[in-house]
Amino acid sequence: MKRKFTGILIGAIIATLSLAACANNSNDKASPSPSQTSDAPASPTGSTGGKYDPPITLTTVNQSHPTVKYADGDTVDNNPWTREYEDRYGIKIKSLWSVDATQWEQKTNLMIATGDIPDFFQATPVQFKQLAEADLLHDLSAAYDSAPERVKSLLNEGGSAALDSAKIGGKLLAIPFTGTPKEGAQMIWIRTDWLKKVNLSEPKTMDDLLKISEAFTTQDPDGNNKNDTFGLAVDNAFSTLTGFFNGFHAYNNIWIKGQDGKLAYSSIQPEMKTALGILQEMFKNKQIDPEFGSKDFSKVIESIVSGKIGMFFNSPFSGLYPLQQNIDQDPNAEWKAFPIVSNDAEPAKNQAALGTIGYWVVKKGTKNPEALFSMLDMWTEIFYENKDPEINSKFVNDGNTEIWQMNKIAAYRAFKNTDQRIKVIKALDSGDTSDLTGDDMGVYDKIQKFEAGDRSLWGWNAIFGKDGSMGVTDQYRQLNAYLSDEFITSPLTLMSERSADMNKIQLETFTKIIFNAAPIDEFDKFVTEWKKRGGDAVTEEVNEWYANR
Repeated sequence: MKRKFTGILIGAIIATLSLAACANNSNDKASPSPSQTSDAPASPTGSTGGKYDPPITLTTVNQSHPTVKYADGDTVDNNPWTREYEDRYGIKIKSLWSVDATQWEQKTNLMIATGDIPDFFQATPVQFKQLAEADLLHDLSAAYDSAPERVKSLLNEGGSAALDSAKIGGKLLAIPFTGTPKEGAQMIWIRTDWLKKVNLSEPKTMDDLLKISEAFTTQDPDGNNKNDTFGLAVDNAFSTLTGFFNGFHAYNNIWIKGQDGKLAYSSIQPEMKTALGILQEMFKNKQIDPEFGSKDFSKVIESIVSGKIGMFFNSPFSGLYPLQQNIDQDPNAEWKAFPIVSNDAEPAKNQAALGTIGYWVVKKGTKNPEALFSMLDMWTEIFYENKDPEINSKFVNDGNTEIWQMNKIAAYRAFKNTDQRIKVIKALDSGDTSDLTGDDMGVYDKIQKFEAGDRSLWGWNAIFGKDGSMGVTDQYRQLNAYLSDEFITSPLTLMSERSADMNKIQLETFTKIIFNAAPIDEFDKFVTEWKKRGGDAVTEEVNEWYANR
């Protein structure tokens, strides 16, 4: 089935935004410079003191980024990051080519087809599988065993699934480019100014949520004496319904473990029928925009920004987009994020995707594969841990360009922003900023300015403030309120061949049911048709993989 990485990308974007904002901060205590760090990796083979002597050269290929501008004399292979690799580890980088991100997959596909690949590069999940089947990848198991603990912690912060997905036949054949799927789990964003107007409390159950939706539809919460507001946002791809489905213990487009221990496709389970039936009733009662079938997420955002919708399910980063835009237009608007709610006594769980942006693969026969883990250790130290504004300005963001994008290998912490909020709130309460990195200080400064009256920074407070959405994410983490997709490999043969057709009938059927153009029992017909068109065969294929993974 189609794999989605939207939550992951938003998590990366939010890291970028906060980094860009704090480039010139000078309130942090200095820490040792990268070249002076005492946490160097173990001495690699053929090196002395953790540094290759003579230096080694690793070839790669690159994506170019529009936000990156090289200083005079600098290039893709001669910049602060590549110079630090060489100074610290004796690792030189040689880039064979560089293309815009929009051309990346096509260019790398052509490269892979020739069988002539560089020492390392970022591959898509499908490319990773192709390379492994062609026996072109180096076994990184031994290199990982001796990798710095900081790197192991980074790769496992969201659980073992990402690393497990990079293993084939018990061998670690790639380094997962980890993302933030759990941190991006959906929550309910509600206009609390409307909530006060209709005199309802914060939702604790699904019944509470449905009452709020009805009130937002029927009680003129915007006060314009018109019947022109909707209780719940729905887009034509259902990206804003994941958290709603999860409240009914229904999960969309993932593979879950059944009572028999085998994997089953989530969207055909009876819980999904229940959720769709409720949505159909909401549509009948005009709580959902009657034109939702023709509105993608961007169009739904327009309705939210213009003040026509009072509640939607989305990621914790919605405070910056789209809600800041609504705040800018309406000075009386207020929103707050709440945990998803359950329709019964069983707590709701958020579905969580694997969370890999791709895989860092190493060509079979590369002499020094352990060098990649050293470079990743340097990334983790500089990007996540440094408190020195000079280092931040040199390696992360100097106020003019995203220097951090010049790195050659990266991975994202699973709960970076969640932990950041905890640190920032502690500093706001105590006034002690000594534990904050430059990135943290950027958020700290914004919240202080918001509290002083700058509404243009409302979104930062809505995410990282005392009542911010990252507090909901932290609650999810503490409760381990997730149900993970059990399918953690690249699309299989039948899945690739038949998923487009099966996804199409699913979307069409769900839309018709919600739109009240088909009875709820149409769901049962859909399940039969899904199985007939390849679902049973795909399920068998998935379980064969699961049994032999």
